[in-house]
Amino acid sequence: MEDIYLAAHNETEEEIELQGDEVIDELPHYKFEFIAKQHAALSECRDKIFDQPYPQDGQVYCNRTFDGWGCWNDTLAGTRAFIPCPTWANEGFDAKLTAFKDCNADGEWWVHPETGNPWSNYTTCINSEYLSRQQTINQIYLVGYSISLFFLLISLFIFCYFRQLRSTRVSIHKQLFVSFIVHNIVWIIHDTAITPNTDVVKENSWACRLFHVFIRYVLVCNYFWMFCEGLYLHTVLVVAFVKTELLMKIFYSIGWGLPIIPAVSYGIVRALDAQENQKCWINPGTYVYILAAPVIISLLANLIFLCNIVRVLITKMRATNSREDHHTRKAVKATLILVPLLGLQYILFPFRPEEASAGADVTFAYDIASAVFTSLQGLFVSLIFCFFNGEVREMCTRAVRQYLSMHEVPVASGMYRTRMSMSASSGTTCTEFKTHKTSDDNTACSELSKPVVSTS
Repeated sequence: MEDIYLAAHNETEEEIELQGDEVIDELPHYKFEFIAKQHAALSECRDKIFDQPYPQDGQVYCNRTFDGWGCWNDTLAGTRAFIPCPTWANEGFDAKLTAFKDCNADGEWWVHPETGNPWSNYTTCINSEYLSRQQTINQIYLVGYSISLFFLLISLFIFCYFRQLRSTRVSIHKQLFVSFIVHNIVWIIHDTAITPNTDVVKENSWACRLFHVFIRYVLVCNYFWMFCEGLYLHTVLVVAFVKTELLMKIFYSIGWGLPIIPAVSYGIVRALDAQENQKCWINPGTYVYILAAPVIISLLANLIFLCNIVRVLITKMRATNSREDHHTRKAVKATLILVPLLGLQYILFPFRPEEASAGADVTFAYDIASAVFTSLQGLFVSLIFCFFNGEVREMCTRAVRQYLSMHEVPVASGMYRTRMSMSASSGTTCTEFKTHKTSDDNTACSELSKPVVSTS
């Protein structure tokens, strides 16, 4: 094969001689693809420029050349040559921009002082504004997922720590939290360890692609567990008698089992498409609908469940106003808020404005909004199902008070007085926790005994 000149990292040109097919066979797949594209560009350059006659005007020119990325024609000495940026050479290149190469007054191409080789400037091919905006969006995702992860871990700890909060509904909450926690962790790992690593992305190993499929699987699990939230509320209101153990087995199958089907289907279809089976699948690709379709169906089914739940509650409220109905109404209200909130990006996805028609600023604003809502979903879930829950706040408040009452606090005189004696002077002396078993759920519920009041 012929010698070619490769502009490496936009700074140097190294002469690479490919000696026979044995060398190519030993190359990684992504490097072989690059060399194939490179030779196609060289062939096109030869047909367009190399076979043309040289200038005969008597002036000094820098000779035509192919630097491995771009095809440069004969250039008058002392001038600068421009060519469109070769997008095949680098995904970050913008076809609307141009690269340049300087021809010295002596008819030789400008040589980079550090390498001693002729140098073509492709740094101008990168749209710095676009790159900056992409980095901003990635940072929003990273910060949002980190914040969500922090609150989700606290919420999960609260639900696991307080035995008084144990119930079927809380068990579903915990599974929902776990799915968000796992998704946020694997996304952060992918964004910080895989996406910036160009060698890993170009190698496109099966492990990298499998990790991508796992991320998609956990994402679908988020929405299927949200579906389980609505299904549970619908079941306890509409079905008279239901076994908790059987119900949880069904929920586990839906929340963790069913998402395997679209995730595996997505992985197989994309792996079989040569155009989509590249670069560790870091680009969304055209097969996202395989994952989006079941998610949208689950959200619509949840809305149907919740509409029927509201209908049943209105009917019940006319006849009774029990404490159980009160808790159910609050749970329905929380779920009604979350369902459209979690599905917002899928509602807006078909209407994403194209940069060519709407402009870069509009598209950037859309991407920022999408990044905020998507990355903070875990935060919304933890706030609505945990931190905004009155029973949870009451439990946490009592735990803090009990902790303070059991630990002595130093005073200025060097003596120690307890929080219990301090609180006694203000009216209450202690709180006591009790639990009882419900007849229909076999799970523990919280009950606070009346506080002992002392008068000063």
